[in-house]
Amino acid sequence: MLALSLGIAGYALAYVVRGEKMFFGEVGAGFRERPWGIWAHAFVAMFALALGPWQFRAALRQRRLRLHRTMGKIYVVAALSTGLTGLYMAVHSFGGLTTHLGFGLLAAGVLVTTSIAYLRIRKRDTVAHREWMIRSFALIFAAVTLRILLPLLIAAYQGSFPPAYLWVSWLCWIPNVIWAEWYIRRTRARRQVPIGGIIAA
Repeated sequence: MLALSLGIAGYALAYVVRGEKMFFGEVGAGFRERPWGIWAHAFVAMFALALGPWQFRAALRQRRLRLHRTMGKIYVVAALSTGLTGLYMAVHSFGGLTTHLGFGLLAAGVLVTTSIAYLRIRKRDTVAHREWMIRSFALIFAAVTLRILLPLLIAAYQGSFPPAYLWVSWLCWIPNVIWAEWYIRRTRARRQVPIGGIIAA
């Protein structure tokens, strides 16, 4: 997960540095109409992708709690900014209503899950915070699954991009959400064991 996240974070950095040289095909035409939207989206998503995986390392939380909290604050700002810019870009996404809804719900999901995760830790509810952060990053990880699935879908449609893009606007995040919910429920019982008066996260 870390390797894939860092790889796509690097890909996002290429968007920031190279600009229009990274725009291609049908999607590129839409990006050229609002380059600041995709630039801002790539910039903030880069931080969310790069920081997210580290936050799940138990050793970081146990030995460097201050660093975990600092990185968490940066992640929350980056994830919320990713959701906001993603919501804007979803309205203008290639593919019409199908992709508008698919990417729009993804962006809304990032905003909701990240906000709840932040509010839960403010109340020192570490168990709920962990669960909502898993959901948040599962949605952020859609940036990775999109780039894995899109070439496969294009190949399945014999090189046709439009139908593949319609499917990927939903498939890039729905399986992630399903996996996150399965994982949360699978690990919930053992995570609710009190340790020194504080519920384990």
